[in-house]
Order: sequence, then C-alpha cells, then structure tokens
Amino acid sequence: MAEGAGLREIGRFTFTADEIKRFAGAFDPQPFHMDEAAGAASPFGGLVASGWHTACVWMGLFVRAHGAAAEGLPASHAAVIAPVGVGFGMTDLKWLAPVRAGDTLVFFTEVLEARPSGSRPGWTIYHRRGSARREDGTEVLSFELRHLAPDGTA
Repeated sequence: MAEGAGLREIGRFTFTADEIKRFAGAFDPQPFHMDEAAGAASPFGGLVASGWHTACVWMGLFVRAHGAAAEGLPASHAAVIAPVGVGFGMTDLKWLAPVRAGDTLVFFTEVLEARPSGSRPGWTIYHRRGSARREDGTEVLSFELRHLAPDGTA
C-alpha cells in the first residue's frame, strides 16, 4: 500500500511469547497461540499471535492516540468522553501474515472519507482504513472501519 494522504502511524508494539500466550488464554485459546510445540506442528510452523490480538492492539493504540489529542479539554467535551466516538462496524478484515514472538508491528490509520453528521452537530462520520506492518514493511493486518466521532479527532 502506498502511503497516501492521511496515512499516519499511531504506534508500535512488540509481541512477546508471554503476551501472545496470555491473550490467547483469555480470548483465543487455539493451541498454536498457546504452545510453541503446537505452533510448530501447525501450518504456521511456530507460535503465532491471534489475529484478534493484533486488532486489539490497533484499537488500544488508536484510542490512546486520540485521547492524547484531547488533553487539556474540559472533562465534559465529547473528545474526552469518546475520543474515537462510536463504531458502526468494520469490513474487509484481513490477517495477511502471521505475527510471531519478537515481531514489532507498526500500526496505522488512514482517513478515506470524512463528512459532517447530518443529525449530530459537532460530529463527523469517518470511513478509515486500519493496518499494521512488520518493521520490514510486510502488511499483517488490514480492515476498514466507519465511525461517528467528535469533530477534529481525525
């Protein structure tokens, strides 16, 4: 994917074996996410992170990036209460390559379209693409998301 207008990095995260196993144990307990030997016997050839883990890391970084932009605003401001607003859903979710212990991913967001809400003054409807890449540039996660967010929180 070419870095187009609006593409911005929202953070980086290094996956460890312990973190992969912790997440898997709580949310996606498939053997290849929980045990090196099971991972080695799987089509992945080793322990790999759950795709949901990568998506959750994206969400955490996305919220934190927008929450930081709201610092100093009154507690009642919409950008403080709901930094990324309300999601309408995601489409085209793809896990494109496995994520292994030791991989550092770079997470991105890109606004594809933004338009003012017709029913909520001061709010914008965003259509964006979320993604993550290994540091070597290999894309491992992509999806599209639509959400309603306070104006100026792109």
